[in-house]
Amino acid sequence: MSKITIGVDNTADLNEETKKKHGFVSIYLGVVIGDKVHRCGDVAPEDVYEAVEKKNIVPKTNAALESDYEDFFKEATKDGGHVIHFSISDKLSASHANAKRAAEKFERVHVIDSKVLSGGTGILALMAQQMKEDGKSADEIAKEATALADKLDAGFIVNDLLYLYRGGRVSGMKLLGANLLKIRPSLEMQDGLLVPGKKFKGDFSKAVQEYAKHRIKQAGKINKEIVFIGHSDIDEKIISKFVEDIKAVGFKHVIREVIGSTVTTHCGRNTIGLGFFRE
Repeated sequence: MSKITIGVDNTADLNEETKKKHGFVSIYLGVVIGDKVHRCGDVAPEDVYEAVEKKNIVPKTNAALESDYEDFFKEATKDGGHVIHFSISDKLSASHANAKRAAEKFERVHVIDSKVLSGGTGILALMAQQMKEDGKSADEIAKEATALADKLDAGFIVNDLLYLYRGGRVSGMKLLGANLLKIRPSLEMQDGLLVPGKKFKGDFSKAVQEYAKHRIKQAGKINKEIVFIGHSDIDEKIISKFVEDIKAVGFKHVIREVIGSTVTTHCGRNTIGLGFFRE
């Protein structure tokens, strides 16, 4: 059977040990701090915090380069191998379009729009890995993974709107109002786009608990095979309680990761994300 290589944009937020274990290949987006462009893997979330909070610099992100995808696909297919690559949502980044253009130059390459960001992309890759281990062909995996992407339920809650405001994604009035009223906003993925979700009020730790209950309830029937919990810099007591509440739902595999600098650039500190599949 031909070798199948699974690729992910680094926004999948899987740790290096997991990627190494499964042979996943990461393609990196860029993070721009000031006038310098960094490969996301070379910038830590702490660098983003320092830029925003101490230097008053607004970091930005760049799409992954078409040439990086091309190099990956060329190497992975040179001996008849197949590639299944999972990209960040096409509607959030030009990375997916760049990957598709690169794939047109090769045979046996499948580029799948995860329609989400962060760990939603990650658990798609992990499910594809399981299919691979079960002996499914690249075409079968790509078809099933594409269908799974439509069943992803992904979103996150933030403590405040500071990073979203500085990135130009919310107005100053919304930031002021949210801070005055202690509103903890959530965002969710819908058809590949991030849209406002339910707002939670009061203490952040309580809001996070309410968010966990809300996400599970609104999802309806849930596939309990796997769930991804991603977070930025946050009180360990808060995230531990969140993980405990999600585990109590009965998921077989609970993946907890610290989100990388690409997602951190837009969401900042005190962010908790949750991704799972609906039935």
